[in-house]
Amino acid sequence: MFKITELNEHYETLAYIGHVNNVIEGVIPENLINRRFLASDFEYGFELASPQGIFNLGESILLNGMIYSSRTDISRSERDPLMWGPEFVTSGIFLIPKGTKPNLNAKFFSFEGQLTLADLYQAIFDKIQCPFAVVGCVELSKVYAKSITRAPIHHENIFKNAQEYYTEKDYIEDNVNLAITAVVSDHNDPKMTDINEKLSSVLYYNPFAKNNNLLAHTHALLLNKPIIDIEEVRPKNAKEVLHLLDHSIIRYVNFKIYRISDLTCIAS
Repeated sequence: MFKITELNEHYETLAYIGHVNNVIEGVIPENLINRRFLASDFEYGFELASPQGIFNLGESILLNGMIYSSRTDISRSERDPLMWGPEFVTSGIFLIPKGTKPNLNAKFFSFEGQLTLADLYQAIFDKIQCPFAVVGCVELSKVYAKSITRAPIHHENIFKNAQEYYTEKDYIEDNVNLAITAVVSDHNDPKMTDINEKLSSVLYYNPFAKNNNLLAHTHALLLNKPIIDIEEVRPKNAKEVLHLLDHSIIRYVNFKIYRISDLTCIAS
C-alpha cells in the first residue's frame, strides 16, 4: 500500500546554516566556530552538528526541540556514540523553519515488497514534480547506512581521506526503526537550475551512494522501538544517528512532505 495525501497546495521557503561543502572539505567558517543555535527555533533539520563543540561534530538530526548527533571525538569507541541536547554548533545544516506546515503526507506498508527508499523518493517526485524535504518515521526491512567517525574540521576532504573519517564498518541490519529527515531533487532538470543551486548547500554527489535519477541526502535517528509519528520521538527512544543510504529497503513509512520553492541562508 502506497498513498500520498495532499494537505495543501503551498510551496515552502526552507533554510540552512553554513554549507555541505564545509563538511566535505573539513572547513569551519570563522563566524560559526563558537556560534550556538537553539534546536527549538526550528521544526526539523539534519546534516553536521554537535550539542557540545566543533571537536565533536558528527552526523546529526534535529527534531522535537532537540539536536541528536554522533560523537566523533577520541572517546567515540569507548562509550555510547549518541549525544543530544537543546542547542548546537554546526558548519552545515539544513533546516525546516519553525511553524512550517507540511504540504503532503505519504504512507507505505508492505511485508513482501522490495521498494527501496530511492524508489519511494522517485514516486513522490513523480507526483509533485519539484524538490522536496521529508521527515517521518520508517521501519526498514534492510538498512544500509554509514557514520562519520572523525570531526571534519582539519581542512581535509572526507571522501579522499575516507580511511580516516569512516573507520567503522557500514551499518547493515534487518528490521530497524528510524526517524528520518531528507532532501530530494532532480539535478538533471533544467527547469530547477535556480533552486538546485541553492540546494547545493545540502545536496551533493556522494561516492558511497548508488546512482539514481534523483539526488537525495538522508539522515536517520536509530530508535529502540517502533514509533509511528515523529512527534512522539524522545531522547529515551534514541540510539544513534546515521547517514542513511537510499538503497535501504522499506517496510513502513509515515512521511510529512514539504515542497521546496526557495531556501534562505541563516548564517554562512
